[in-house]
Amino acid sequence: MTTATFVPGPAPTRLTRLRDLPRRGLVAGGGHVREICGQWGAGGELHWMLQLVELRGPEGVLHLPPDAAHVLAGIGGPQVGVGPGAAVGLRKERVLHYAGAFLELRRPQLRAAELSRVLVLSSVPARATPSLVFSDLHGTTPLPADVRAVVVRSGRVSAGGSTATAMEALVLPDATRSDGAVASGPGAVADDARVLLVVG
Repeated sequence: MTTATFVPGPAPTRLTRLRDLPRRGLVAGGGHVREICGQWGAGGELHWMLQLVELRGPEGVLHLPPDAAHVLAGIGGPQVGVGPGAAVGLRKERVLHYAGAFLELRRPQLRAAELSRVLVLSSVPARATPSLVFSDLHGTTPLPADVRAVVVRSGRVSAGGSTATAMEALVLPDATRSDGAVASGPGAVADDARVLLVVG
């Protein structure tokens, strides 16, 4: 009699609706932050984390994880200034590296109730070094094996059994198999999608 060994398949891709995520207030100023996804070690130590900051007022301050490097990406709303003093402008579709224990955001010209949205990718270089990359996806395309998440700005993207539209994210399963090899990335089907990839 032959004994069959069950080998589990890859974990499904997780659909995350950014608007439905729990939010917490900023350290100072008007707005809030939502944690989208990330990876932590067995002892709770941070490897990487992706957050969405939604700035409502003229300024806001976010406390950042210690010993981490940060990459910011503007994804919606009016431009914001980043940093104290002569701030650097962060527009939509722009990616900016940032260092510091606090992230200071300012809106030079307050515009009604429209939110300024900024993605903040924090990672501890000794444990992980992901990056943020804007990309256009059309039709059927394979995703790189080291893509960790796909945040959709416009259009529609399906991968791993889930479909995401604007202001939604696909969080992909760990690409490392049990034998230590890196599994190939999933295929994606996109309908004129503009996305931000968390890669690495």
